[in-house]
Amino acid sequence: MRNAAILALISLALVAPVKGAEPEHHLNSVSAFLGVTSEGRRQRASTLGLEYERRLSESWFITPAVEHAFGDLDFSIVAVTLGYRFNRWAVYAGPGVEWAQHEHVDGTETGSEFLFRTGVLYELEVGHLIVSPHAMVDFVADEKVGVIGVTVGMNF
Repeated sequence: MRNAAILALISLALVAPVKGAEPEHHLNSVSAFLGVTSEGRRQRASTLGLEYERRLSESWFITPAVEHAFGDLDFSIVAVTLGYRFNRWAVYAGPGVEWAQHEHVDGTETGSEFLFRTGVLYELEVGHLIVSPHAMVDFVADEKVGVIGVTVGMNF
């Protein structure tokens, strides 16, 4: 059910016309994410991801993202966030799903958890590239998972 709702939000964002965006702004961008995910003091994981951003107006945007954390932690997430830009800064928040494989004596089991992502970013333009440092907190079950990283992408 949650996956269907997330897919519906992504589909709506892709087909909805953008109103209020200035013509010189690109409406879409795609970025690769490289970062570190931390759960508690000792568990850390390298994180790779892919983000697509669709501008809804000059200030508002929606971003579906897929990430995988590997190392001490091993899980993947899919999230859809709604964000607001002011100058080069942006804040965003939205729902997602985290899933991981757990190995037991009887075999391997895949489990999923609902998450809520919050974050802030600062966007820099370097030629045709967009470079954005991110700081995020994912709320999963009773835990807070911190994610720090940078996206590198391009507008189109």
